[in-house]
Amino acid sequence: MRTMTITSSTRNALTTRTTKRHTKRVVLAGRFAQAAKLTEQLSALGWEVHTLTTGRDIHAAAAATAPHAVLVPEVAGDESGYLACAKLRHTLPNLKVVVVGSERTPKREALAQFVGAGFVAETDGVNGLVAAVS
Repeated sequence: MRTMTITSSTRNALTTRTTKRHTKRVVLAGRFAQAAKLTEQLSALGWEVHTLTTGRDIHAAAAATAPHAVLVPEVAGDESGYLACAKLRHTLPNLKVVVVGSERTPKREALAQFVGAGFVAETDGVNGLVAAVS
């Protein structure tokens, strides 16, 4: 049995979801160098931020939190982040999915576009990551 750990930047995510349906939600799947700063920035902008401690169970987290956007690392657990994006886009076609890579290259950007995702590099900094999910 696998355990999925979802943490939230809000104290009572259930109450927030039922009373503030207009609040934007984002799932950060996996580990990012700028995750703490990104969470702080998005929270300041009024976003509800959910983080997964690993890149696994991205699909379950997306179904459980109904986010507006999901950030996925290039390597998400046992599978490619690009494959995870393709699966998410297939099951949740209106979901905004962004692949986070170590550096920006034309090949990485083209692959992200091919699977229906955006691409952002960690070197783009927190502002680049915020812009990618907005």
